[in-house]
Amino acid sequence: WGHTLADLPVWGKALNGLFMSVTARTAGFNTVDHASAADSSNFVTILLMSVGGSPGSTAGGLKTTTVAVIALLALARLRGRPVTSVRFRTLPEETVQRAVGLAVVGFVVVTGAILLFSVVQLEPLGPAPHGSFLPYAFEVVSAFNTVGLSMGVTGELTVPGKLLTIVLMYVGRVGPLTVAAAIALADAGSRDGFRYAQEDVIIG
Repeated sequence: WGHTLADLPVWGKALNGLFMSVTARTAGFNTVDHASAADSSNFVTILLMSVGGSPGSTAGGLKTTTVAVIALLALARLRGRPVTSVRFRTLPEETVQRAVGLAVVGFVVVTGAILLFSVVQLEPLGPAPHGSFLPYAFEVVSAFNTVGLSMGVTGELTVPGKLLTIVLMYVGRVGPLTVAAAIALADAGSRDGFRYAQEDVIIG
């Protein structure tokens, strides 16, 4: 508010803030330079980029319904309820499991890609200067969720960094659909009533 948007009137600040929060979902348009934005603003943008559009859209990232199902699951478990419900309806267990599976796979891919980016981009330069990690994390999340935003480091990517970006964009667009289909097929093949003996573990 008092940094990147400081020279704008109040209505301009509000409008730009709203636009940048919406375009982070997948559009890739920007009205401000993310390289000049505060780290806190860019981190919030990373969180927004991690949530795509609704099912049926061309947006990447986790769909809004997937995130909603995970939030409802967490709320149900905190309340001690065995099923996930909303508005007097219970969500099928298969749907809840697919949502959790997609979220876990997405988290693992993004986390691993950030680690690889830090290896191929930062380590060849020697000790990383302060604040140099966030732009590459921003780049990874943007590529995986097919957003198109950048903090200005895209042109500085090494060849391995460019290849990793290409793979992330492809996996981010096709991967979630493939994972969801694989989980659905696995569920369909395991509905014969067979199950192993139950064993509990302590968590927390």
